[in-house]
Amino acid sequence: MTFYREKLEKAALRATMEFRRPITIESLRASCKSLHHTKPRWFVMAYLHATGDYSMPQIARALKMEDHTTVLYGLRRAHGHDGKPPKRKYEVEPLWNKEQFMNMVAADGFSETREAA
Repeated sequence: MTFYREKLEKAALRATMEFRRPITIESLRASCKSLHHTKPRWFVMAYLHATGDYSMPQIARALKMEDHTTVLYGLRRAHGHDGKPPKRKYEVEPLWNKEQFMNMVAADGFSETREAA
């Protein structure tokens, strides 16, 4: 997985700073479903997606997940959706907004190949 290694390491370092605890690539790839592990994983999914270099299936492969739908769910959670249909009367507060990720990617020196959605 050397193709993903550099950006995955950078994303893990960013997650370490965001969550103020060590986040390793192995912990991101773990199958644990507690929020202690999933929030950093959602963060890394959104970070890799913001680079514009990876599709959802590629992010899933980098994190050793079954398929891209897990990444889609993680992106929704990272950007403030609770993963349920939008028929709710209230909005879930976003964990991070897309602009934050675009700024992080730019600050880390990765080229942005697409516009912020």
